[in-house]
Amino acid sequence: MHVAHPVRDGWQTWLTDDTLVCRCEEVTVAGLTSAVDDLGATDARTAKLLSRCGMGWCQGRMCGEAVSRVVSARTGADPRRTADRLAADLAGTANRPVAAPITLGLLAQPPTPTGGPHV
Repeated sequence: MHVAHPVRDGWQTWLTDDTLVCRCEEVTVAGLTSAVDDLGATDARTAKLLSRCGMGWCQGRMCGEAVSRVVSARTGADPRRTADRLAADLAGTANRPVAAPITLGLLAQPPTPTGGPHV
């Protein structure tokens, strides 16, 4: 998707400290840059681990590109290399089945006459 519809250069100039980078974990730009500046993250994966960006429901599918580009800009790394590394880190989660959590109580209920659990 990013190849077909790339994000134009200059978008990072619009960011403020309170701009959300990761909606799932509610991590702001300030939180992400703090992972780089204060905690010493040198790549997107480490920044993810230190800031929680990409650890929410979407597993980085929404914020992964932004995280890699913000970190590469902050560290001076090549954004393509950083994005490729983050994409490799997140590749295992890209094809996850759609699932919803259920309680053990619901799972333990006897089946209904139609064969499904009581809902």
